[in-house]
Amino acid sequence: MNGTERQEQILAAMRLSGSISVNELIEMLPASPATVRRDITALAASGKIRKDRGRIFLEGNPQVPAFELRGEMYGDEKKRIAQAAAALVRDGDTIIIDAGTTTQALANALRDRQRLSVITNSIPVAYIFNGTAVHVFFCGGMLEDMAVVDDDAIQFLAAHQVDKAFISATGIRGTQGLTTTSLFQFAVKRQMIKSAQEIYALLVESKFHATGVNLFADFRELTGIVTSKPVTNPDLLERLEQEHVQVISTDR
Repeated sequence: MNGTERQEQILAAMRLSGSISVNELIEMLPASPATVRRDITALAASGKIRKDRGRIFLEGNPQVPAFELRGEMYGDEKKRIAQAAAALVRDGDTIIIDAGTTTQALANALRDRQRLSVITNSIPVAYIFNGTAVHVFFCGGMLEDMAVVDDDAIQFLAAHQVDKAFISATGIRGTQGLTTTSLFQFAVKRQMIKSAQEIYALLVESKFHATGVNLFADFRELTGIVTSKPVTNPDLLERLEQEHVQVISTDR
């Protein structure tokens, strides 16, 4: 994706939301934080957006929560990843489903299961299972971006051991592991990993081109990655093979 395409995507996001934080845009776009900030500066210089205290604004548009905006991006890709991840879940499993729009798609793929227990910190995930046969256990604590993220949530997760955890990420850091932009979610994700026998990361293809400040998972901790395209970076592929991380691609 070139600069013009990224800037058009930023403007499209702004037409939906009216305003959005710089960090949220960095999470959405398949580019480095420095590149996204240069795009924002260029758009501001052209008078198309306005930046104020870490947020950018497109005036005269109704606001839609950033979480909903992310859910609309890469929708078909997320559904394919969700179907592949759902195939890993067996009847009788107890699983953790992390907050995020791709993990939310997984919840939709699992909502008709008859013998399944789910622990989650995501309000949308819990809502999807409401009224179904799935047993849902919801963390308590402080709310951030439709997710519960403080010490109460961590203690709740620490009290449970599960078969599998399905986690989201802002992006990856080279051949090291998974990242997030949120310090609050960093600690929750760390505990999710500790509480699960198997850990799967659900990553749309753009996540392989994005970074995040906080490294919360080394690749050696993962059981698998479910994504939309085969991993082509030779260094990353070598690391994943070295750590015996299964890569499940929906586009073979």
